Amino acid sequence: MSSMVARADLDDMTAAFLWVMEGQLTLDICKHLQSHRDWVQREFDHAAKRSDEAWSAIPLPTDFGEIAGDTWGSLQKELDQAERAYKSATDALHMMREDYGDIARIRERYIHDAESVPPPLESLIGLWHAYLDADHRVRQVIAKDRDRTHSAALLEVERQIFCEGPECISMYHIDRMHHTEFERTVAELVRRDGYTLERARGGAGDLGADVIAVAPGTATRFIFQCKHTRTDATVGSPALQRLNGTARQVHRADVVVIVTNGSFSSPAQAFARSQNISLIGRSGLIDWASWGVPLQEILERHPLLSS
Repeated sequence: MSSMVARADLDDMTAAFLWVMEGQLTLDICKHLQSHRDWVQREFDHAAKRSDEAWSAIPLPTDFGEIAGDTWGSLQKELDQAERAYKSATDALHMMREDYGDIARIRERYIHDAESVPPPLESLIGLWHAYLDADHRVRQVIAKDRDRTHSAALLEVERQIFCEGPECISMYHIDRMHHTEFERTVAELVRRDGYTLERARGGAGDLGADVIAVAPGTATRFIFQCKHTRTDATVGSPALQRLNGTARQVHRADVVVIVTNGSFSSPAQAFARSQNISLIGRSGLIDWASWGVPLQEILERHPLLSS
């Protein structure tokens, strides 16, 4: 080593110094990018676990599942970018290490090409700036997740309190109702939310209008058709077409709503969108009957589909 130093001229010493400095910078950036990648991986795994736990829980805490799923999706993109950035940095580090002891190659890079920015250093500076931006984005994702989860937790407490009260109607009981009891239940939910009832149940000659009500403080007229199922059946478009033929023309409806404890077929959903018919399916009914979410909020969340 001493003989090599003795033979080295000023250019050799300068090139070696620059190589060491660039190598140290490369190593530091690699460590930061590795730490960032590992951090994103931990947050990604945590979001995925929360999402799996939420969607498998009973009763289903939909809010928590959606929040964790959104966070998981955002972090997946960040994790992919973090993996690529770390690989690029380690590739640059390997390139630096390959030059170890080869003063001719080091001199060529730093002395003969001194007017140009060395490619490894240029790419590393880009990676560093990208890392700073990524770090900021990930912190925003985690902060948003924290805030949304906090709000959902407060809402969950409100729901649990409502569930312990007399106005909560569980889906267990709804699924076991007779269809006439289901109509009366929908009418009671409408009344609970402050609507004035004009009809509380259907019957012969109702022309599809099982429940008729007027919104509080307005003259807005709501027509409800109730479709109960004990087999989680799907409501098809013929039922919507029959109601559409009478709801506005005969019953003077401003808002037409079909409620079911089942689901709606794709053609039924398409027809509802084309005719401005609001659909409240199983998940919307859970919010309305079991969690106490007001009807207006249910319809505002999903103007044409609350299933």
